Amino acid sequence: MRMSIVLILSAVLTLNAATYSQSKRVSLNLTDVSFSYLFEEIRKQTDYSFFFNEDKIAELEKVSVQKTNISVNQLLDEVLYGTGLSYRMVDGVIIIVEKENDKVDQSQSITVSGTIIDATSNALIPGVNVMVKNSRLGTSTDFDGKFSMNLPPKESILVISYIGYKTQEIKVSKSMQLQIKMELETLDLGEVVLTGYQTIDKRELTSSIAEVNSEDLDIVGAISVDKMLEGKATGLLVSNLSAVPGAAAKIRIRSGSTFTGNQSPLWVVDGVVYEDPVPLSADQINSFDNINIIGNAITGINPSDIAKIDILKDASATAIYGTRAANGVIVITTKRGKQGQPSLTYSGGYSFVQAPRYSDFNLMTSLERIDVSREMYQKNLGYSGFYDNVGRLGYEGALMNLWDGTYNYQQFKDRVGYLETLNSDWFGELYRNSFSQRHSVSASGGGEKSRYYFSLGYDDQRGAENNVDLNRITARSNVDLDIRDNIKLSFRFSGSVQKGKYNHSSINLFDTAYNTSRTIPIYDENGDYFFQPQEIYSDGYGKEYAGYNILHEMNNSERNITNKDFTVSAQLRWDFMKNLRFTSQGSYRNTTNLTEEWITEDSFYAAKLRTYDAFENLIEDRQNVGSTLPFGGVYNGGMVSQDTYTITNQLNYNRVFGNRHAFNVNLGQEARSIQYWGATGFTVPGYNHYQGRGFVALPNPGIGREDGNSFIDFSEYDYDAMFYWLTNRGGLSVYPNITDRLQNTMSFFGIINYVYDSRYVLNFNMRSDGSNAFGQYERYKFKPTWSASARWNIHNEKFLKNAGGLDELALRASYGIRGTMPNGSPYLVIANYGKNNSIYYPENTADLSALPNANLRWEKTNTTNVGLNYSFLGGRISGAVDYAYSKSTDLLQARPVSLVNGTAVQLFNSGSKDVNTFEFAIRTVNVKKDDFAWSTHFNFSHDRDRVLEGFEDGSQRNLTAYNYLQGNIYRAGFPTSGFFSYQFDGLSEEGLPTFKHLVEENMTPEEQLEAALVYEGSRTPRFYGGFGTQIKSGNFTISANFTYKLGYKTRLLSLYNGNQNLPLPYENMHADFNRRWRQPGDELNTSIPAISNHNMTFTSSTSADGYSRVYMTNHGTVVPDGTSAWWMYDYSDERTVDASHFRFQSLTVNYNVPSQFFGKAGVKSLNIGVQGSNLGFFAFDSDLKGQDPEQVSGIGMPTLPNYSLSLNMSF
Repeated sequence: MRMSIVLILSAVLTLNAATYSQSKRVSLNLTDVSFSYLFEEIRKQTDYSFFFNEDKIAELEKVSVQKTNISVNQLLDEVLYGTGLSYRMVDGVIIIVEKENDKVDQSQSITVSGTIIDATSNALIPGVNVMVKNSRLGTSTDFDGKFSMNLPPKESILVISYIGYKTQEIKVSKSMQLQIKMELETLDLGEVVLTGYQTIDKRELTSSIAEVNSEDLDIVGAISVDKMLEGKATGLLVSNLSAVPGAAAKIRIRSGSTFTGNQSPLWVVDGVVYEDPVPLSADQINSFDNINIIGNAITGINPSDIAKIDILKDASATAIYGTRAANGVIVITTKRGKQGQPSLTYSGGYSFVQAPRYSDFNLMTSLERIDVSREMYQKNLGYSGFYDNVGRLGYEGALMNLWDGTYNYQQFKDRVGYLETLNSDWFGELYRNSFSQRHSVSASGGGEKSRYYFSLGYDDQRGAENNVDLNRITARSNVDLDIRDNIKLSFRFSGSVQKGKYNHSSINLFDTAYNTSRTIPIYDENGDYFFQPQEIYSDGYGKEYAGYNILHEMNNSERNITNKDFTVSAQLRWDFMKNLRFTSQGSYRNTTNLTEEWITEDSFYAAKLRTYDAFENLIEDRQNVGSTLPFGGVYNGGMVSQDTYTITNQLNYNRVFGNRHAFNVNLGQEARSIQYWGATGFTVPGYNHYQGRGFVALPNPGIGREDGNSFIDFSEYDYDAMFYWLTNRGGLSVYPNITDRLQNTMSFFGIINYVYDSRYVLNFNMRSDGSNAFGQYERYKFKPTWSASARWNIHNEKFLKNAGGLDELALRASYGIRGTMPNGSPYLVIANYGKNNSIYYPENTADLSALPNANLRWEKTNTTNVGLNYSFLGGRISGAVDYAYSKSTDLLQARPVSLVNGTAVQLFNSGSKDVNTFEFAIRTVNVKKDDFAWSTHFNFSHDRDRVLEGFEDGSQRNLTAYNYLQGNIYRAGFPTSGFFSYQFDGLSEEGLPTFKHLVEENMTPEEQLEAALVYEGSRTPRFYGGFGTQIKSGNFTISANFTYKLGYKTRLLSLYNGNQNLPLPYENMHADFNRRWRQPGDELNTSIPAISNHNMTFTSSTSADGYSRVYMTNHGTVVPDGTSAWWMYDYSDERTVDASHFRFQSLTVNYNVPSQFFGKAGVKSLNIGVQGSNLGFFAFDSDLKGQDPEQVSGIGMPTLPNYSLSLNMSF
């Protein structure tokens, strides 16, 4: 339209305005601006109007102008010089036109015409671009696929291009008639999305899918893919809960869709579904208080083998996976060989992890801890429980030595002075600055008929905890063969072995370092371990003690976890007819998880079971048979193996009609069988680690002789006691838990895709799964999931065809229904089989844990998604915006029922929830030159989940305060991860904590529980995402990445050890206690309670003194039995803070070594990089005082700073 206006104006207006312009002058100081921007600046200073062809102007390079008081004529002459453009001035209107001498003189030209068709179908292709290379001359084919153009009488090169086809170049030097066949292009991975069942051109994508490229997986110190995804994509929430090697990250896509089922996404690698190696319960997987070091589905994947990752989020993308995909799908595509010369690539790196230090935490020094003990003495505070300080530790021990004359006063002062400056470095002894290494070698290449990719990887990751190491070996082979032009075969093989060494499960290094007083020595005066006497036995008449030193315990115990993963798959692709393709893929995967842990008889753990210290009594003594552990140590082991078989067959029909209508129909069938089998959880006493890792010999009965015959004499052998010890004593059991779970699934699916004129796309997916998990109820077999979606490529509309700078503007919409299948079958009677180890009546037992319920249904999730993709200025600005609403119904939850049903609770499809999601992502290329580029990226996600139907209609009576405090409840109107706290009501005049609504005479237990607790917020972020920037200058590349999580709460680490109100001599305290209540009136200035010996436990007796016993109505409901106000304080709103934070995820500097340095060494490229990851965080709430907002309280060490050196070479 604008060009038409230009031609009309130039034809009817005169060019007599030269004198008009001479008086117009401008002053400009512009750098790297577009011509459109330049023209606008001239207009602002002169009021000239500009007419120009936006497509022509957009092709010009950016221009810089630094001129003062220059005439518009002179300025335009300078900036348009060499562009092939000129200008005309007509009464204040400047018209930008092509120079006359750029046009072809038709009297001396040649004519080239032709027809362009599809090489496969011979269909005519309209709209093909035909351009003369290095020129602005060009045309396009008409509706019949024909073109004609006049060219200069010299050799020219025609460039033939069209979306979806390979670009061609044809030399012409004379008039000729051409017939040109165009071949469909093979899209690069960056131009397509892989869903596992099909490959979709991005320009036809109707779904909400986020993409992560291999370049984005840049955390050098991590060896697991899941830890690298944090902040990389919208809708993907990743929580790295622990720095322990092998610890799996918690991943959620758009908040999940279930209450009690597995909330983790489904993993798919090269079209093969990967399951977790061990069938953990949904509670273990979902809980943010549980750290999984056993491994997850992608434990054995080498990040160096990954080409790209696609994250499927809405129903349109995930419905094709049926009942397994309601929580989203993460599709990993590994690298494949390409045609060309063989290429050998090495990538590796070394990492350094900084050990935690006391300066990272807000803990007391020795001096501060002695001050607490001194105050306890001065106030005559005794311990709530009996403790006679065997070993005489700390300030209390020095006092006892003074009292009994062991010390004189000067010795006492000297001892206290020594303790005040001791400051034992428990973090320094239990943690280390660790070094790790990672190496990967790959070879790829291929010819016309075959392509290959092979890789081998090795990882050695040393943990910051002493005694923790992880080693992994990975291997992969991807081979593609073109048997014939229409038959292709692909083979995939991958394998990995990962071995992790950890501390025994009874040892918590972080808990010890955090909670052990710094006045306790680690070594004695001789440099040997200092053993703290701790109680191992009490019978009301006396106590037994054994020495405890955590370093000694670590030396006498160990835990090992081994994961083996083997996967093989083959795919046949056969184009057996025109437009018809048959694809068949078969795969087999085997994983084996081996776990063992042992502890020797020299350990404190064994002494506590034995009830006497090592070698204190001889194992031959018959009296030891009655002990929990009379001989040796303890060995615990287990093994679980997984076998998965999958066969998928697909028939694809793809055809273009009338040059504008494209149909793609995909019908498929899939059969899948997965079996878990093994034995876990068996504990065997009598382990003898130092003699061949065997077991000690049990005492034998005596041998008697009578009348010349030998016989076994049981008269002095306590056989029953020995049997009881072997089978049941102290929780030790030689009986393992047998795992034998088989699930078979038969599925049918279909995909229909229609594209009209590259503008409108319609898609429909359906899948039906049938499984043996649905028992005898036929109506629950082959339950369908489906989705319908559409896309409008607005940028291809005629009214935007000449819109300058617009590359893509596409509107997407989808709706679908997804189902969730529970891990186990709720449709059959579930029986638990066991045994009665009674000495007198041993027998097998069985009990029913669930009864049949014919009305149970699949959990169902309805999802609506609306999105917009955008790209401007040749991809300089691009991204997507999405809004999604999902509603999950028929969610399973246990509800109380009358005992006449034979059970107290029963599963019902009684729950529902919804999730509102908003996502925004943008990438910008701010500067792009030959030797300098600057780009930025930002993504934002907001999930607001809400329980619609939860524990209502009286079911709340089954809830306890723990459910509310831990966030394990589903109440209507609250998020699924919402949690509650007691309402702190300040300190009393004695400095004791008080709470609201402890006494409510006219409330039911449920009403008082609700009144006493206050809703805090969600344990999971409501807002999250990532942002970063990258600068390339010469051979250097610098990138920085950040993540953020906002709008959620967490608890501060506990001040008290459960109900214990006074610290024992060997226990450290939080530095917050330095602000504690010390004297009357302090309650006005501090919220930290006093040091007190009052138990403050609760009772229903109105005569309670308010100190040792506190009156409370309905105390069994509002406060769990056996708890005290000190425990309540740690679970009050006073100890709850905002966890919102920004995290400095990584800073990376890479240098590409110039090729001239290699000479003839055969090195194609060499990149050296340094990186720091997890470099720190900024917390919004100052009360955190250095506590990592994502740290799981009392369980493990949070993520730690990591510094890496990397090397990447190709030959």
